[in-house]
Amino acid sequence: MNKVIFALFVLVAIANAGRLDALSTLWSTWKVQHGKFYDNSEELTRFGIFVENLEKITRMNAESTTAKFGVNKFADLTSIEFGLKYANSALFESQAEIHEIQPKVNLPDEVDWREKGAVTPVKDQGQCGSCWAFSATGVIEGTYFVNHGKLLTLSEQQMVDCAHSAGYGCQGGWPYLAVQYAAQNGLETESDYPYTARDGSCKYDSSKALKVTSGYKFITPKSSELLKTALTESPVSVLVQADQTAFQFYKSGVLATGCGANLNHAVLAVGYGKMGLLEAFYVKNSWGTAWGADGYIYLSTIQQINNGQGICGVLAQPMVSAA
Repeated sequence: MNKVIFALFVLVAIANAGRLDALSTLWSTWKVQHGKFYDNSEELTRFGIFVENLEKITRMNAESTTAKFGVNKFADLTSIEFGLKYANSALFESQAEIHEIQPKVNLPDEVDWREKGAVTPVKDQGQCGSCWAFSATGVIEGTYFVNHGKLLTLSEQQMVDCAHSAGYGCQGGWPYLAVQYAAQNGLETESDYPYTARDGSCKYDSSKALKVTSGYKFITPKSSELLKTALTESPVSVLVQADQTAFQFYKSGVLATGCGANLNHAVLAVGYGKMGLLEAFYVKNSWGTAWGADGYIYLSTIQQINNGQGICGVLAQPMVSAA
């Protein structure tokens, strides 16, 4: 080996060693931050996934002009693992009757139910596939506030444990059927029936249950204008596809690409408005405040994406709670 080639080989080795040291430091910091521990057999596998996800995040940030992505508590999971743990494979589009509404002629430039006091703080479903219950309580809480001027924090765990007609507890379910369950049985508050993030036996106490809804109504799908119209009246339960890398590592800005419409996650739209050059729906998730923009994701209102279903399918099946 001549001296020039040898020198280049040494420089490459030093550069790779430096990169490995930097990645190892990031990995160690991330594990401490998120309280992660692995045995020796899994450590190397998870580190490899972490590095691969860093590369994906770097690539997405280079390609996107409207959204930013970053490392979060899901950085040690592959896309498949993430989808299995946090997406709800039980979701499908309902054939229930659509509640026809007329679009408002002069929609306000912005609606934000957080500012009006109709939205509870971001919650965290943990490793329980109970997004359907969180979306349901969110839309009921918001509508109850609109009608009664009082913000309640309602029990998702009651739905997980008791609403067998609406889903399979931590294995998934349907927000509209959860709202129907609440209409028939009432809901206890979070403080009376606290969340445990796991399946449990039903401990429903009818004497503590509140009459909070009379049922659900579906809004005409595939219409950005009609979803915005519905949002002028109350928060809206929506379904999205969440098992995509863009959703997994979303950090800020407006997501307008990188997400399909195979519905597998239930969330809550709480408003809309202009963010920079794009208009977005303000969407509350149930993965805690450490994910996304303090627990929220901002989805483009452009209707043509995904054949009219909108980015991540946000326009596919909007649903509201009836007073």
